[in-house]
Amino acid sequence: MLNSTLTHRPLGNSLGIVFLILLFSTILKAQVHLGTGQAYPNIQTAASANAISPGDTVFLHAGSYSGYQAIADLQGTDSAWIVIQPYLNESHDIAGGWQFIRCAYIKFQNLNFKGNAIYPGRLFSIDNGGSCNTQSEFIIVDSCTFANTTIASASVAFKFAGVDHFEVTNCTFKDIPACEAMSFNTCHDGRIRGNRLENCLSGGHIKGGASNITMDRNLFINASSGTWVAYELGGDTSPEFYCPGDEFEVKNINFYSNIIIGGYRGVALSSARDCRVVHNTFYNCGQATMRFLNTSNLYPSLSGNSIENNLFAFGNSAYMNGSTQPLGAVFFSHNIYFSLINTIFSGPYWDSPALDQIKDPIPLNYGSNTPMFINGPGNDFHLTPGSPAIQNGKPQSEPVSDFYGNPFSTTTPSIGAIEIELNTLVKNQVNTRNKPSIYPNPASDFIHFPLSDYIGPVYIVSISGAIIQESPSGAKVFIGNLPAGFYYVKWDMYWIPFTKF
Repeated sequence: MLNSTLTHRPLGNSLGIVFLILLFSTILKAQVHLGTGQAYPNIQTAASANAISPGDTVFLHAGSYSGYQAIADLQGTDSAWIVIQPYLNESHDIAGGWQFIRCAYIKFQNLNFKGNAIYPGRLFSIDNGGSCNTQSEFIIVDSCTFANTTIASASVAFKFAGVDHFEVTNCTFKDIPACEAMSFNTCHDGRIRGNRLENCLSGGHIKGGASNITMDRNLFINASSGTWVAYELGGDTSPEFYCPGDEFEVKNINFYSNIIIGGYRGVALSSARDCRVVHNTFYNCGQATMRFLNTSNLYPSLSGNSIENNLFAFGNSAYMNGSTQPLGAVFFSHNIYFSLINTIFSGPYWDSPALDQIKDPIPLNYGSNTPMFINGPGNDFHLTPGSPAIQNGKPQSEPVSDFYGNPFSTTTPSIGAIEIELNTLVKNQVNTRNKPSIYPNPASDFIHFPLSDYIGPVYIVSISGAIIQESPSGAKVFIGNLPAGFYYVKWDMYWIPFTKF
C-alpha cells in the first residue's frame, strides 16, 4: 500500500509520495473558496468554522491575504489529502504569517508568500504544537514563492519544527536579507528538492535531532552574507526540543547534486553524524566554502560524514575552516579543487592544526588554465571537453540523478553536480548537424534561430532545470513574458544558454 511505503521508507529515498499526489488529486471531496466576496475571507476563518474536511481543495481567489493566521489540527487522510492552492492561477499574495499546528496530509501549491512594510516578518511555519507526540506529518509544499522577509526578529522566513514525512519542492526563496530562508528542526524523513534560494542572509539549517532528510538539486545564488553559510547541516538545540531517541544533532542528512554560487560561505557540517555531501558544485564562495564545527552543547562531535565527488571552484578565497576535528569525523574522496584565478594551485587552505586530521588526503588540484566549465561566469556549469571532472568520480549508489535530473553513470560518474550526458559541446561532437546559435543574446522579446531548416519544438528551461515554456516549430520564439534572468533553450539534443533582460 502507498501509505505503508511512506511510513516505512524515508521520503528522501522514496518516490512513494509522488504516487500519493496522483491518488489524492482525483479524490476531491469539495471546494472551499477564500477571498473577498467568497464564503470565507481567509484560511483561519474557514478552518475555525470546520469548513475544511479531508479531500477538500481550498482555493485562494485574487487579492492580498494579510495578517497572522493560526490553523490547528487541520488534517486530511492518506486517501483524502487537503490541497491549498490559487483559484485558476489568480494573482494573490500572503503576508503576516501562516502557522499550521499538528496538521497532516496537506499539500500547499503555487502559493505566493511575500512580506511587505506592514508585515515584514515570518511567512510560513508548520509545527508539532510543542510535543513530539503530535508531530505534523505528510506535508507537501510545492512551487511556492517566499520573498521579502526583512526583519531579523523573524529568525527565518519558512520553518518546519516537528514535521515528519514531507517534501519541499520547486519553491523560490528570494530577497530575505535579515534572516534565514528555511529551517527544519526536529524533522524526519523528508526531501528538499529543486528549490532556488537567492539573495538571503542564509539559506538556513537542519537541526534538532533531524534525520533521514535528502536535500538535492537545489540552486543557491548569493545565499549567504555576513558570517553565515548558504546551508548548515546541524547546529545547536535546547534539550526540550529533541524527540525521544534523537540522541544527535543531525543524522543521515544527504546534500546531493546542488549548485552553490557566490555568497559568503558554502556549507557547514555542525555536530553532524553520518551525513553525505556528494556531487555538488561550489563556485566562488566569498570565504570558507566548507565549515566543520562542534556547535551542539548536547551532541557536539562530528562522526562518519563523507564528502565525495564535489567540484570546488575557488575565487579569491580558497578556504576550509572549523573547530578541531578527530580522525573519523569526515572522510574525503574524489573531490576537485579548482582555482578560478591562479594557474598553479596547490589546493585549499585548511585550518591548521584544527583540520589536519580530516583534510582531503588526495586532493585533485587544478589551476585556472585547466578546462572545466562551459561558462562559469555565466553560471553554466556543464563540463567543457577536456575537463578533468568528466567520468573521474567515485561510483555512488546515491545520488542517482544530477542537478538536471539526468542519471549519473553507475561506473564512471563525473565530478560535480552535472553529469556529462547533459554537456552541450560533448554531444555536438557526435552530432552531424551544425550547432545552432540564437540571437540576440541577451534578448528582451524574441530569440531567433538562423537555421532555414529549423525543426521544433523548442523548450525554455530555467537554470534549475524546470521547463517553463514550450514553443512549436519555428525560427522565432517569444520570451517577452519571462522574468529577467539566465535560461537555456533546449532544442533536440542541444542546450543553448541565453540571458533575458
